[in-house]
Amino acid sequence: MSNLRRKLPKWTALLLDDYNSDKGGGSKDGGGSRDGGGSRYSSIESLTPDSEFTREQPKSFASVWKPVWYTGWHTGVLACATSVLVVLFINVGLTVYAATNPEYKMKKGIATLYSGSCDKSRKIGLWLHLGINVLSTLLLSGSNYTQQCLVAPTRSEVDAAHARRRWMDIGVPSIRNLFKIKAERTILWIAIGITSIPLHLLYNSAVYTTLAANDFFVAVVGSGHFEQGAHSNTTGAYRFRWESRNATTGKAYGDIGYQTDSHDLQLFISMLEGYKGNTPSYEDLTPSQCIRLYSTDFLSDRRNLFLITNHTSNATYNNTFLDTWFIKGGASWRASWTCLGPQVSSGCNTDKLASSVASGIPWLVEVRTSELYEVLEVSGCKSEKAAGKCKAQFSLGIMIAVICCNLVKACCMVIAVVRSREPTLVTLGDAIDSFLRIPDLTTMGICFADRRFIKREWRQGSRAGPRKWKRKEIQKWWTSVSKTRWITCNFFCSLAIIITGVLLGKGIGQDKEFLSTDIKWTRGFGKVSSVSVVTIRFHNITQAILLANLPQTILSFLYLTYNSLFTCMLMGYEWSLFSRHHRALRVTSPRPGQRSTYWLQIPYNYAIPLMTLSGLLHWLTSQSIFLARVDMWDPFGREVTRMMSTVGYSCIAMIFALPLGIIALLTAVGMGLRPFAAEITTVGSCSAAISAACHAWGADAEGIVGKKVRWGDVEIVPNLRVRHLTFSSEEGVRKPVFGAVYAGAGGEEE
Repeated sequence: MSNLRRKLPKWTALLLDDYNSDKGGGSKDGGGSRDGGGSRYSSIESLTPDSEFTREQPKSFASVWKPVWYTGWHTGVLACATSVLVVLFINVGLTVYAATNPEYKMKKGIATLYSGSCDKSRKIGLWLHLGINVLSTLLLSGSNYTQQCLVAPTRSEVDAAHARRRWMDIGVPSIRNLFKIKAERTILWIAIGITSIPLHLLYNSAVYTTLAANDFFVAVVGSGHFEQGAHSNTTGAYRFRWESRNATTGKAYGDIGYQTDSHDLQLFISMLEGYKGNTPSYEDLTPSQCIRLYSTDFLSDRRNLFLITNHTSNATYNNTFLDTWFIKGGASWRASWTCLGPQVSSGCNTDKLASSVASGIPWLVEVRTSELYEVLEVSGCKSEKAAGKCKAQFSLGIMIAVICCNLVKACCMVIAVVRSREPTLVTLGDAIDSFLRIPDLTTMGICFADRRFIKREWRQGSRAGPRKWKRKEIQKWWTSVSKTRWITCNFFCSLAIIITGVLLGKGIGQDKEFLSTDIKWTRGFGKVSSVSVVTIRFHNITQAILLANLPQTILSFLYLTYNSLFTCMLMGYEWSLFSRHHRALRVTSPRPGQRSTYWLQIPYNYAIPLMTLSGLLHWLTSQSIFLARVDMWDPFGREVTRMMSTVGYSCIAMIFALPLGIIALLTAVGMGLRPFAAEITTVGSCSAAISAACHAWGADAEGIVGKKVRWGDVEIVPNLRVRHLTFSSEEGVRKPVFGAVYAGAGGEEE
């Protein structure tokens, strides 16, 4: 006992002597246990705050607290593991279905879920991505919950840290604790964290839509081209000859041995030569309809087009076939051919041109007839209808990687429940219960020490004596958050918002030819555009996937920092409630008189909106920047001539995501300005500061923790004229008095 007294301030030793004398002093037989409330100090008197104390203390603590595996945070982690397993079964089921679907064969690790209408495939992709982001939100929330439980310290780990004048985080996600907890829990924490990275980098690209874009010919013909007896000569269609090469032999149209291996090709040739004029495959359109239908980003449901002009044959030039143009699908200039007339002075705005033509202004095109260039008026069109070939596809390799990460997460969560048998201080109530039952001698005598005092003075081993309470007003929520957390969260959230705003401005600038009047809302979320693609050249699809999903990983990091911010603020609010009125302790393994809890520090009325916000932002991000794959088909639907794999973006989705991110940031700042429920020390998540507030001298610990308690002014040593701030179940507890001297130290100096 003499060693302990030398390590404590003089006035604290007097308090300890006074307490022991009140309890009756010595033991029954010269060294046994004490009577009444003094029994809990029987082991403390013979120990010092060094290794001997930290070895003995957890043993007695564990003997009075044996949590059941299906209560408290264990239940929460089991629920998280269940949700992860559900996601795993969904992923495995989708993979098996896609790989074994007899309707579409898998090619090079790519399975097809649907092929046909582009509108339908886009809707399938939209809903699948919404489902994926719901599932990824469950995985992220479950991982965060489990990691917070794993990093929660045991009492023995806290005591070991305090003996070295170090403190640990309680009730919040913490990197600090990783270096002070058991290696097994650290490995599980790291495994869960590492498996989150591939999930967010790959999951949204496991399912994607492949758009079909058709190359097509525009044939300019005279007014009598489709009339019986009209004369047409296609030998001069040089571009047609080379662009309609045989898909098998490579021979051009007109070469010896050329085989017309496509019904659509034969039909087009027959119409080009004027032999057929009416067929169900071709539809008559007005000039304005023709301009609008052929001014889309990617022509998926139309192909070859005949422009019928007002040109008439004569004796000098009696050929009704005038010219042909080959248009490549997916090119940003794909609609410029509609503007080949004198009425267009600069640029090519197809919307304005279609509106002008619909109002009665003639559509003029310039073609070469014989040896001269002639401006002709388009009187009508014949458009070839094509079946949709868009696809909703599935990457087997990406999904296998997702399933593996999914499986590792589930295993880690189950192991965390099975292996974590020693009680941990997961919630604020757990810590208060522990420190009230078995006081921590290293924090004795500093009853209203705040986090700042612990960092600046307690860590240096300085002694503290009675001091005045000098706080005049209730603190704000933001004071319970460390500067590092505030700066990290606000800086990176603000940076993400600024970068998004800059990218949105650049995207609108690149799309300005489509935004001359107003925003093209019809382009929708996640819709591939020939203009709205990044200009970076990708050597393979993996690079495009990583770039498209990089914002998802960044957003997950922002969510974790945002979540930790709310965790700290809500923990500070819960702490302040103990100074306002008597409350039962909220613990993970409750005893009679205590409250059970399935949530950690964020109540459901906060947690559910946060999860919804995360899922919505992830989905909007997946629609703002995404993997864009386009198959370019030849003009007769025979084969895919080329493929485009790049990253597309949607300004509309960004416009929705940006204000949502701003609102989230402002909400966090606004919550930080809320006042606490009452006047109390700002302990944050600091274990030493919480411990310092839990020295309930002269009271029975079992009687306190089993009742509703309040923190405040409790007089215990009148002869020393020193009052005390601590937890008590008595009704006489009052709030700290400004200017009063208390047996402790706080952030305010005299």
